[in-house]
Amino acid sequence: MGVVFDLDGTLVGSEFLAPLAWAEVLREAGVVLPEGEEVEEVARVISTPGMRGSAAFAIAEHMIALYGISPQYSAYWLAERKRAVAVEQVVSGGVDLSPLWFEGAAEAVHRLGSALGLGGVGLCTSNLRPIVNATLEAGGMAQAFGGGTTVQEDVFNAEGFPQLKPKPVPYERALGLMGRPAPAVVAVEDSVVGVCAAVAAGVGVVLGVLNLEQEGNEAAAESEKAASELLAAGAWGVFRTTAEAADWCIANAAEDSALCSLGTGPLEGGDLQSACEDKEAVVCRYFAGVNAKDRAMIASCFADTVELRDMCGISRGAPRTATAADMGDRCMEFVAAHPDVEVYFEEPPRADRDGRWVWCHWAENGTWAGESCGLAPEGTPLDVSGQTRFLLEERDGEQKIVKQVSQKHFN
Repeated sequence: MGVVFDLDGTLVGSEFLAPLAWAEVLREAGVVLPEGEEVEEVARVISTPGMRGSAAFAIAEHMIALYGISPQYSAYWLAERKRAVAVEQVVSGGVDLSPLWFEGAAEAVHRLGSALGLGGVGLCTSNLRPIVNATLEAGGMAQAFGGGTTVQEDVFNAEGFPQLKPKPVPYERALGLMGRPAPAVVAVEDSVVGVCAAVAAGVGVVLGVLNLEQEGNEAAAESEKAASELLAAGAWGVFRTTAEAADWCIANAAEDSALCSLGTGPLEGGDLQSACEDKEAVVCRYFAGVNAKDRAMIASCFADTVELRDMCGISRGAPRTATAADMGDRCMEFVAAHPDVEVYFEEPPRADRDGRWVWCHWAENGTWAGESCGLAPEGTPLDVSGQTRFLLEERDGEQKIVKQVSQKHFN
């Protein structure tokens, strides 16, 4: 077994650093926030399910839309400036990082290192190297992650943009550094985007952690809501603290087969492979139907009733239902508004271990050239990517989508 930890919100309560940096950047961009409540206002904005753990560029675009920031301040400028301010705040010594480590978190990492060997514990974070290094040094943890450390600077693409969670790239790199089979690795995450990234990379088991009490919030309702969001995103289980999640890992460290057996369904061998291929083909057909603008083809992929969860939309992950006909109609409305739309896979559909869920990472582009929800087109370019998890079950001898959970990023 190997275990890969997220950092912010999982091992350390450092998530207040981001609001500090963003508040300064917004001030520089001319945004006027409630006096004396600037940091609290920003914290509220970036802690929503759709924003928590998101990349700086995605948050910057959200800020531009939310506060009507002048076009002279692009999302790229805001994101780069936020990174610079955050590094300056930490490296200058303006923030004491040592008290930020959650109670029992450092000890839990050391216990896992003893149980798994130093190479069995890794770190995968979207934060910047200077901040990560300073945080690890402050906790006396600089040598604790012998299984490798992946930070934002490690996952830039050829165009110079970081490929951050919920994309699988950070975890794919983390798995490569650790050198252990993905199904035998556990990821420990506190955010929806982190869970999505780990699952998309094929990590064997993803555990969610709350750590809410240690951040001063003991509201049972908030804990319940956060746990529900992590489970909906694909976490196998949710623990109250990181230390408790680590104890679970130690209890299951004796044999990797313990991981492979989690969630195992009734299908095995060739039957399982066949079922996985059938379900992956249905998801491929759904996307092909969108590109072909074929309503019947789209509707044929869904069961009579489908449960939908949009983790970053106005519903904030609340379950909704639709019929197969509804799904066809909605897709055709979208296609009518974006007649040149093209949807493609960044990560093709892939079934999980027990052949129930199918995951894919997709992107779509086009132009708003047709009427949408009664609004006249403005020629706005469409550039969206996301990850969707499909639950498929047999209906009348055919595999059908019965549940769809989506996480989207508007680039």
